[in-house]
Order: sequence, then structure tokens, then C-alpha cells
Amino acid sequence: MSTPGAPQVRFELLGHLRAWREDRELALGPPAQRLLLTVLLARGGHPAGLDELVGLLWEDDAPASAANVIQRYVGALRRLVEPGLPARTQGSWLVRDSSGYALRPGATTSDLAEFRAFAEQARQVEESGEAMAWFVKALDLCRATAGAGAAVPSRVAALLARIDREVAAVLMQAADLALETGQSPQPLLPHLQRVAALDPFDEGVHARLIRVLAALGRRALALEVHRAIRDRLVDELGVEPGPELARVQRELLAEPERRPERPAAPRVRPAQLPPGLAAFTGRDAELTTLSRVLEPAADAGTMRLAVIDGLAGVGKTSLAVRVAHRVAAQFPDGQLYVDLRGFDPGGAVVDPADALRGFLEVLAPGSVPTGLNARSGLYRSLLVGRRMLVVLDNVRDAEQVRPLLPGTPGCAVIVTSRNNLASLVVSDGAEVLTLDTLTEDEARHALGRRLGEERVTAEPEAATEIIRLCGRLPLALAIVAARVRTRPQLTLAALATMLRETRGTLAAFRTDDVGDVRTVFSWSYRTLDEAAARLFRLLSLHHGVDISAEAAASLAGVPLPHGRELLEELTRVRYLTEHRPDRFTAHDLVRAYALELMEATDSPEERAAALRRLVNHYRCVAHAATLALRPVRPPNDRVPVAEPGVTVTRIGGYDDGVAWYEAELPTLTLLVRELAATPALRCETAPLALSLAMPYEQFVRGEEWASGIELALETIDGADPLVAQLHRSLGLAYYTVQRHEDCLRELGRSMDLQTDDAERAYLHINLGQILGDVGGPDRYAEAVDHFRRGMELHRAVGNTKAEMIAMAGIAYPLAKLGRLDEAVALAEHAAELCEAAGEELALRTAQGAIAQVRLAAGDLAGATEIWRTSIDRFRASQGWRWALQVLEQVVKAHTEAGDHEQARRFVREAVDIIEEHDVPDAYGARRQLGEIERALSAGGPVSPSPG
Repeated sequence: MSTPGAPQVRFELLGHLRAWREDRELALGPPAQRLLLTVLLARGGHPAGLDELVGLLWEDDAPASAANVIQRYVGALRRLVEPGLPARTQGSWLVRDSSGYALRPGATTSDLAEFRAFAEQARQVEESGEAMAWFVKALDLCRATAGAGAAVPSRVAALLARIDREVAAVLMQAADLALETGQSPQPLLPHLQRVAALDPFDEGVHARLIRVLAALGRRALALEVHRAIRDRLVDELGVEPGPELARVQRELLAEPERRPERPAAPRVRPAQLPPGLAAFTGRDAELTTLSRVLEPAADAGTMRLAVIDGLAGVGKTSLAVRVAHRVAAQFPDGQLYVDLRGFDPGGAVVDPADALRGFLEVLAPGSVPTGLNARSGLYRSLLVGRRMLVVLDNVRDAEQVRPLLPGTPGCAVIVTSRNNLASLVVSDGAEVLTLDTLTEDEARHALGRRLGEERVTAEPEAATEIIRLCGRLPLALAIVAARVRTRPQLTLAALATMLRETRGTLAAFRTDDVGDVRTVFSWSYRTLDEAAARLFRLLSLHHGVDISAEAAASLAGVPLPHGRELLEELTRVRYLTEHRPDRFTAHDLVRAYALELMEATDSPEERAAALRRLVNHYRCVAHAATLALRPVRPPNDRVPVAEPGVTVTRIGGYDDGVAWYEAELPTLTLLVRELAATPALRCETAPLALSLAMPYEQFVRGEEWASGIELALETIDGADPLVAQLHRSLGLAYYTVQRHEDCLRELGRSMDLQTDDAERAYLHINLGQILGDVGGPDRYAEAVDHFRRGMELHRAVGNTKAEMIAMAGIAYPLAKLGRLDEAVALAEHAAELCEAAGEELALRTAQGAIAQVRLAAGDLAGATEIWRTSIDRFRASQGWRWALQVLEQVVKAHTEAGDHEQARRFVREAVDIIEEHDVPDAYGARRQLGEIERALSAGGPVSPSPG
């Protein structure tokens, strides 16, 4: 009975640990918390002191915080069963007194408490004839061993083992009562078979199992059980059966048969494996791994379980059958196979009881009991002492598997499923292999096996394109190969064209049966709940290589925790793969299937709203990431605000900003193009494209930068204030790709359109920098004028940081004009101001200006020393573009000075940065390196970079 007003709570320990509050199953928390609950339940209401709990949970290796950990988990368990419980309140269930913690007897409803109560009731009415009903009621609560599947310390394992022995003792008492009083022992048979399978050396349980089988007229099976346990005792322990088993055998041999029996059938060696796929190829690493997993242990002490999961059509069944044939010789008692049809389109999923009936009709003809537990118990009893391989194909979930797992060592099981069956790892020690698509070489060999190597060799480019457009998915390759086989006139080039023209759909992968790609993918889709199915469809709007959890949640318009749950469901059915923490990718054909579903299901308004949320997510995070990388923002910068339903990724600092842009910049580039092509969202193109200028500059992606701004200019009205900013951004993009005249033209257009003084100040600085760099001697004075006007405007609007950068920048053209003293004074003054203000980026600019002045004064060594410091700092902060820009200046300076060895060292460093970090070679470093090395080898002069 529970305390009045307390929630109805139930715990289960006689099997897997589970708990319910009212009719809702509870998530019991981390393993250590579950272990604490296991111990408290196993003690059956008796208190456990804190020291005792520490010893049970950690044995001899308890951390210093063990007591605090237990108290924390106690509090968590209390709140779990009573969510409204105030802090530091005991509540109705888990109490503490001077003796320790206990689940309150009489208040806690648990299967263990009920088992003991029912068994005690049976003993009290043993003389009345009602005892058997109470015994059966008690035993029916026992689903498996106590705390089944949990990894527990040895002392807790001993505590649970005592409960298992208690159950076995009650079972034997019930069996003795049934046999002595002539009552039918049929209800006890599945329990006897289960317990006997769990402990193959328990002579008392086996003796009662044999007597019950005989009493039920199954004398042949009783003799088989006796023979099996005798063989185990003799072969593995070197002893003969004890007196009880010997007496049972004598009784069995002396007793006349109670009913006619058919002659005992010879032991059957099943060989149910289907034939292997003739076109199977590759998968060598996977075959090796699975063969190792399935190899019987040297001590034969464990049942081996391998799970193959993966996307529909990836070849799970073919691999399972292949490896099963490979290892079959290691299992001399045979192989069992069943297709459990876990994703059958008609809903005809095979019930485990039906699968067991099929197995038992082979293993024990005419002896198939009714009910799942009885069949599972007999199945496990029959496999005791045997070495059998079992293949469970196309499984839906772990619950479909567990009744079909042998309970004895020496056997092995292969499971295939498109679902993630992680619970089999936790509870049954499974080894999981997630199958990926074929490698490029494997896919080519697979195509060759189906079409003939000569045909693939004759059209290698077309074969490569077919493989790419099929996404290296075995099912897709098989379908297109069958099309070629049935149409001999169809060339591979023509097939590649057909696939190319239908790319983004599944039209090219249709067949006349239920095995085409769309149909196979649909079987998983039908298992999704509506929210997960909706997210799956909307993900087709995202064209990047992968998507973050935050972006996916924004796309669906749901909170991040709910979004993660939906992503987990899509990962479970293998539509998605979490290839990095919180980043998910999908096969191209899965994307195509999602797109077809979205176009058929979701309205244009829903799609537009989802895409708008995605754009808002990216704009908000891009703004935060840009500030983390370069914390300088013009006063009139438009700060995006997260809209309802949008999740914004937290950017904690510079490293977070770099990591986010490295992951997302390719996706953002695609998104700019998509927005430009979507009439309802064209207005979003310009703000997003402008927000990407800084990362494009830092990661040296000038071509993508320019392309995005060009698209944005096509989408915007000429009177929009953003037009001036777009022309400025385009000019800077052109500068990074050496289009200097185009750069100056676009900056001039921006200056003509711009009316905001803060923006005009930046434009003047940009023009000063570029004219000072590439304008030539006749334009250095113009560069100085732009810098001075920029400084004045920055001062007027209060942008001190930008004013310091301008002060340093003016030193470049002043030095080139020969005004060295003035240049040095300005650059050094700017450096002092920047250092005092802690402005690192501005300081680097000022020091670069000092280096240029020293170079102009003929001090190459002094300039190089300053440049070296700047390069090292830019490399440390992953500012590759700026590091390359400085290196380009150093290489040019040393080349012009005739120091070719030093020039080679610096240009080699630039090439290393380009190759190691996949940075575009914007300054022609590779070309320069080749020219320098060729000139040094020939002993001739080296031409300086055109700069």
C-alpha cells in the first residue's frame, strides 16, 4: 500500500530493471544511479548504511566523493518517482533512518516484494490445493535473472545471485508439489526450461525439469535433457551426475510410457542459411571484424552476438549471409535463419513466438509448446551443449531479438537491422558494426561483377559517374546494373546521362517489384512518428554536406532538446549518420527521397517558413562568429535577432568562431545561391552574403566571396541602402583575387552611393590600402589622402580602433613616397596606442607598417624580424589569409634584395600553410616556389612576384 496521496509507483527487478509512475515508464538515469536503485530493491526494504552502499557500488575503489554521489543519486531517485517533492524532503518511497537508506517496505510496490508475498501465501495454503496457483502467480513475475543485462560489481552480482537462487528454490518447491499431488505441472515448464538454460549445471532444477517433462508425456525430450546435462558434467567438470539425477534417470527408464510416443527422432543438424549473393564483392574489413566477433571464445563461456546495422539498401543481409557461410564450419550443430520482416510494408512483422515455432519444428518436431515463454525456454534447453549459429535478419527492435537468443555458451547470433539496437550492447554484450556504403573500388568491382569487367573497363569515365550518382549504395548499383543487363543496347554513357538528368530524384531507381530504392526507404519512413517524419522531409531544404543539431531544430521550429530527440530517431533508422558530435549527414539518395516526400506533403508556405527559420539561424550565428573572429563592428551594422522557433549556436570565443565557420562556410555559400534562386526569399540574399565577407577574407575564399556578392546585387533594388555596402564588399573580394582594376571600380561606386560617414571612413581606408599596395608611384599621394580622410571621419564618429589602424596604414604610402621619418613616427605612435588599448589586430597592422618603413629605409633584417612575429601570431590564431599576405610581402622583399635562399624558405612556408589547411593559393605561392627553385638550380636571377 502506498502512502495516501502518493503517486502509484512500481519497480521491476526480476528481469531488466524498470520502473513506472502511474502508467508512465521512467528513465532511471545514469548507470551508477540505476545500480543504487538495484541494490535498494534487492535488499527488499531492509536499510543499507552509507558505508555498505559505498562498498557495494565501488567495492575497494571508492572515490573520495562517493558519499556525496550516493546522496545526489538518492535525491534524483526521490524526485524521479515524486516529481513535485521539495528539496531535502524524504517523500513516500525512499527513506533514511539511523540504519541507512531503504525503499520503504509496504509502500514500495515491486515485483520482488510481490514474488515473495505470493510464494509465502502458497506455503501457507499448501494443504488446501490453492498453493499451485499462488506459486505460478509468483513465478510468472520472473522474466529473466534479477537485474538482467546490467554490468554490476561482484558484490552486487552476488546479491542478485541470491535472488536467482531464491527463485530457483521456489520453482523446485512448486514442481515437487505438482508432482506429489498429481496437479498439472504444465505452467511450470517454461520457468524450469528458462532457469535450467541459465544454469546448465544445476542438478536440482534439471532433475525437476526431467520429471515434469516425463509427467507431461514427453519422455523422449526428458531423456535428451538428462543426456545433455550428464554430457556437460562429465565433459566440462569431470564428474558423474549426483544421486538426485541418477535417481531420476532410474525412475525414467523404469517407468512405463504414460502415452504413446513416436520414436525419438535423430538430432537434426539444421542448415537454413540462404545462398550467398553471387555478385558479392569487397567488404573485406567488415568480414574480418565479424569473423573475429563470431569466433567461439576459447573458454566457450559466452554466447557471441554481432549486430549489423545501416541504411536500407546498404547490403546488411548480403554481408550477414556471407559471413555466416564463412564461419559455419565453426558451428558443427548447424545454422538457423529467419527473416523477421521488421520493416515489412504490409505490417507483417514476424512475432518472436512464430519464429521460435519455426526453429522448434526443426529442432524438436512434435514438441512445440504454446506461448512465447514456453517456446523460448524449450529452444534454449535444446541448444544447451550445442554450437549453433543463428541469423536473425531484418530485425525491427531489441524486443524482437531477445526471446530468440540462445541462453548457452558456444552459440553465436548475427542480427541485421536498419535500426540502432544499442540496448543489445548494454544488456546482451552485442558487438555492433554499422555498415557504410561501398568504397569507390568496391563499387567498381560490384558493377563489374554484375555487368562484366570488360564493359566497365571499356567505359571507365561513365562507370565512375554512375558509381557517384548511385552514391555507392549497393541496392542502387544493383538496380541500374539490372537495367543495363535487360537492355543490351544501353551504353554506360547513356545510363550516366539518364542518372544525371534525374539527379535529385529517385526516378532512375524504380523497378517493377518491391525492391526499388523508394520502396525500401519507405519501410523505415512508416515507422517514424509525425514530428520526426516532418523534420526528415524538411531536411531536404538544407543543401550542405552536413547539418548541426541547432540548424535542424531551427528548420523544424522546435526547441533544441526536442530537435535532438527527432535527430536521434532519424539516426536510429539510419536516415542520418552522426559523423561528428551534433553534426548529421545523409546519403544523397536519402536526401532525394526526403525531397520527393516534402514536395508531395508540405505546402509551399510551410517550406518557405522553414527555410526562413534556417536563414535566420545562420545569420544570427554568423554575426556572433564574425564578432568572435574580428571584434570590430561598424556603428550601423544590422544585428540579426533570433525569430520564434530558431535556435542559435553559442559562440564562446575565437576558437568557436573558427570551428563554426570551418564547418558551415560551404553550406552558407550554397545557401546564398539558393536564396538568390528562391523568389519568396531573395530579399534574404544580400544580408547573408554581406555577413560572410570577413570569413571569406580570413579563409582566403575570394572567388566564392565575389560570386555571392554578385548574386546579391542581382536580387536587390538599386535604391536599397545595402547596395553601397555590396559594392564595397565586392571590391574587396576582387582585391583578394588580384582583380585590382575591378576592385577600384567597385569601391568607387560604393563611395558614390554611400552617405553614411562611418561607412565612408572605411571606404577611404580601403582605397588608401589598395592604392598604396598596387596603385603605383603616381597614386601613392592619393593613397595618403584617402588614409587622412578616413582617419578624420573615424575620429568624428568616435571609432578609435579604426582610427588607430588608419594611422598605422598611412605609413605604407608615406614610406614609398620617401617620407620615412614621418612614416616611422606615425606607425610607432599607432603601435603604442594599439598596445595600450590591447587591440591585437590593430597592433599587427601597425607593426606591419613599421616593417615596411624599415624595408624602405634599407633595413631588410629589421623588417623581417617584425614580419616573423606577425606571421607567427597569425598562424597561432588561424588567420591564414593574413599570414599568407605577410609572407607574400617577405618573399617579395627578399627576392628583390637577391636573397633567394631566404625567399625560398618563406615561400615554402606559405605553400605548407596552403596545403596543410586547404587554403586557396591567392598570392601564387606555388608558382613563386617553382620559379625560385628553377632559378636557383639554373643559377639565374629570380623575378619578383608581380604583387
